[in-house]
Amino acid sequence: MILKSFGRLHFTQVYIISVDNLSFGGTGKTPLIISLGEFLEKKSIRFAVISRGYKSNLEKSGAVVSEKHGVEDVGDEAVILKRRFPDQLVLVGRNRIRSLHRAIAGGVKIVILDDGFQTAHLDKDFRIMLINPGHPYFYLRHFRFLKKRSDCLLLHRVRADADEKTVSGRVDFELTGFFDRHGKAVSVADSLIFAFSALGDNERFKNDLKAYHLCGFTAFADHHVYRAADLAALDGLRLQAGADYLVCTEKDFVKIRDFHLERIPLLYVKNRIKLDEILFERILLDARRKNLL
Repeated sequence: MILKSFGRLHFTQVYIISVDNLSFGGTGKTPLIISLGEFLEKKSIRFAVISRGYKSNLEKSGAVVSEKHGVEDVGDEAVILKRRFPDQLVLVGRNRIRSLHRAIAGGVKIVILDDGFQTAHLDKDFRIMLINPGHPYFYLRHFRFLKKRSDCLLLHRVRADADEKTVSGRVDFELTGFFDRHGKAVSVADSLIFAFSALGDNERFKNDLKAYHLCGFTAFADHHVYRAADLAALDGLRLQAGADYLVCTEKDFVKIRDFHLERIPLLYVKNRIKLDEILFERILLDARRKNLL
């Protein structure tokens, strides 16, 4: 059933979790969605993830993502999510309501809505807002305004002067391993690495790699479309720096995985969000209270 009130839509058949941020990327929405999805799978709960598929070929028409879709078709986030959750529904499309109908038709009771903040006319059951105090939009006076519109306000590497009464929790990220183009784990040990990324927050990835032997780094704009010439130039920089490996994020790798990479010692990094699962238990309790699980 869909209820309408004051121009807003409320879907009673599914529990909608909205994961949002205030910037154009870099606060960790995708890692948070992955952690939440992994938690739901451990509980044997089927779910759907709905994303926009920003600037992808299927953004306008919408689609149920399959493992055959590429970045050009559905966007990098959707490709990563489908790789991580091959047995779950992943949907893209500018029209989130259409995607919700598809999710309901697929029989799921939990929907994770990427950037639901952009769909103001849709009611959400639980809203998570990720904030990075280092981003230029950040002002402490906005906290109370945001808290009224979020059930959980999470700060990345929170500042000491943050309003602790308003902040719901703190998040950080950690690298979980280096992998070759076949998905095999590789130990970099004392190897020199030259890294690159095209993220909303390239500096975060660069700083995380400083725990290793990083000898060079190149940053691209978020959603950068890589060309073969980019990889050739980056490998040239690696050689000049004397690095053993060229390293990128998983988000970057899904864009270049179909390139001819045989002669390039390329590794990609997976990371995960560090967050207490009490938040996820709180979501499940609320969903059960509403008789949706």
